[in-house]
Amino acid sequence: MEKISLIVVDDHPMFLAGLQQLFKKQPDFAVVGVAENPAQLRTVLQETTPALILMDIEMPQGDGISATVFVRKHAPSTKVVILTGYDNPDLIFRALKAGAVGYLLKNARPKDILDTLRKVAAGEIFLNAELASKFLREFQRDQEVEEVRRLVQTLTPREEEVLRLVATGAANREIGQHLFISELTVKMHLASIFRKLQVNDRTKAAILALKAGLGTV
Repeated sequence: MEKISLIVVDDHPMFLAGLQQLFKKQPDFAVVGVAENPAQLRTVLQETTPALILMDIEMPQGDGISATVFVRKHAPSTKVVILTGYDNPDLIFRALKAGAVGYLLKNARPKDILDTLRKVAAGEIFLNAELASKFLREFQRDQEVEEVRRLVQTLTPREEEVLRLVATGAANREIGQHLFISELTVKMHLASIFRKLQVNDRTKAAILALKAGLGTV
């Protein structure tokens, strides 16, 4: 039987030792490293690339979210499961968005911890209904922003300057004065911007500009 290799990261020595004992009793798990903070984890990852990392989300010398980002970048085949003492959907969501594939509460029963890790190792992702819904909304928002950015990239540099000013609420005359061009030229740029962004007024154009991150000048 091929064992599930695992690194455990937690800043509480007694809890860490308890987890090690739990996994030691399982024939299908092999703890290949332990760490009490992200710095130690980086050192351990230089020596081994495990199948899983069980990661504490809150540590005094670093946090599990930034550590998860590091793991996803430097050990992309390793799956991260977040370990937390708080059922905080926002915090867990940030960790999942950083690349974790599941989470466990520290008060979970040993059997639940083992079952979850086995399923994650087999390719499953663990989300409750609330987090799954939030992920879907975030994904849809990201997709929308990506489409807006694609449209904005079709603008010329001058059109982008005009759009930035539109997003601040500037009138055509103010835009012309700021860019040293006539109001007629501003109107011509706006007509081109509306066509490229597939909108028919400056309010909708301003909304798209803000979504694309062009709200400041």
